[in-house]
Amino acid sequence: MSDYNNNDERINGRPDENAGDRTNGTVWDGNSYHGYTPPAAPRYTYSTGSSDFSGNGQQEKPENSQTQYISYNPYSGGKPPKDKKESKHIFRRVLVGVLACLVVSAGSIAGFAALINNGTIRIQQTGSGSAFTIVKNSSSGTVSTTNTTATTNELTKQQVASKVLPSVVCIENYGSSQKTTRGNSNQFGYGNGNGDDGSDQFGGTDGTDGSAVSPTSEGSGIIMSTDGYIITNAHVVADQKALKVVLYNGKSYSAKLIGSDSVTDLALVKIDATGLTAAEFGSSSDMKVADTVMAVGNPGGLEFNSSVTVGYVSALNREITNSETGSTMKCIQTDAAINPGNSGGALVNMKGQVIGINSSKIVATGYEGLGFAIPIDTAQPIITQLKQYGYVKDRAILGVSGDYIDSMTSRFYGLSSGFYISSVTSEYISQAGIQKGDVITKIDGKDVTDNNVISAEIATKKPGDTVTLTVSRASTDKTFTASVKLSQATGKS
Repeated sequence: MSDYNNNDERINGRPDENAGDRTNGTVWDGNSYHGYTPPAAPRYTYSTGSSDFSGNGQQEKPENSQTQYISYNPYSGGKPPKDKKESKHIFRRVLVGVLACLVVSAGSIAGFAALINNGTIRIQQTGSGSAFTIVKNSSSGTVSTTNTTATTNELTKQQVASKVLPSVVCIENYGSSQKTTRGNSNQFGYGNGNGDDGSDQFGGTDGTDGSAVSPTSEGSGIIMSTDGYIITNAHVVADQKALKVVLYNGKSYSAKLIGSDSVTDLALVKIDATGLTAAEFGSSSDMKVADTVMAVGNPGGLEFNSSVTVGYVSALNREITNSETGSTMKCIQTDAAINPGNSGGALVNMKGQVIGINSSKIVATGYEGLGFAIPIDTAQPIITQLKQYGYVKDRAILGVSGDYIDSMTSRFYGLSSGFYISSVTSEYISQAGIQKGDVITKIDGKDVTDNNVISAEIATKKPGDTVTLTVSRASTDKTFTASVKLSQATGKS
């Protein structure tokens, strides 16, 4: 039987255990009253103003309430809102923190950029699978101050020599003929000969592969990697039957020719050695006219090995044509002394980085201090292909040699202005009816205004592609067009 009636009134004088005196904080447990602890308060949010208190989770409207009501919000997280002033302080602290981070970040970026610009941090540039790494320095290499311009990160000449000398070797070529030549039969001598006869003046040092006979020629080389790859000139290793490499410390090794390219006069050889001191390579594009450079090599061969000469960059992008191959290259011109035997050696900047490969000099009477080096940026892709294939792959060539003649020269000789053909080396040229003495005035519709027009157009092609040439022939006073197939220039001797 229930202890309560329908109006929830106590029956038989026993209080409601669940009711108790909520006002006084007591509750009946069946025998006596105990202190009452109300349940945890529901989550509330505060608001001012009126409310209709129609439910929806709102607590019952207190009596006599005027302006502040309590509304229940089940999604408020159980925490009352913070004071507005405290929120403003927190916002200010967060804002100050963010601004401080931005200032630090901006300072870090500026500092990092400055470290790159002054050369403290250097960016290494490598192509995909490049044979060696080129370090890209700052464009100017200087830091401007209020009153002076100070060169940064440059070494003394003594420090440069100390850094580079262990990376430059002597290469002895024991070719098919024991008679040596000076290699200066034309205006641009390649300096790979020593002596006038077959004496053993420059014989081998280890008594194994050069003591009985003298080398046909001698030159220099640059250690590209610690495992024995060495860069040199193609003319240094031309017609070789055996090669010997003599290191800076006097140790000698037999060398194997990996690949040679007569077009660019570059070659790669390999010795069976490890732990060598490899050169550091710097970008030749960083160089400027009048920069100080050092040439390192073996003028005269092993007798004067490990010589250094100092000079300046006399000019950049100087076009030099090899009269033996007809190939034209843009070289670094320097007045640092380059002599027979220096070929294949290093031209370095004042950070001790190789920026060029010494290749040739003008040896004609009346000329002095005109040496040339192949830019290292030009050499890198060639050396990479020599290492991978042993030759330069997919390089197209027109198959003619000659020179550009301007309008004044052409009028003097009664010719058209354009590229004058002095020799033909491609059967496709001959089959097209083009011959020595003709002048190419256009290639694929472009006027030939200098040597670069033809070479630039050919550089976009592959062997087997065709070009359309407009040709002028003075002997018949006629002009014709011809479609010519391009040959492959592997550069193999």
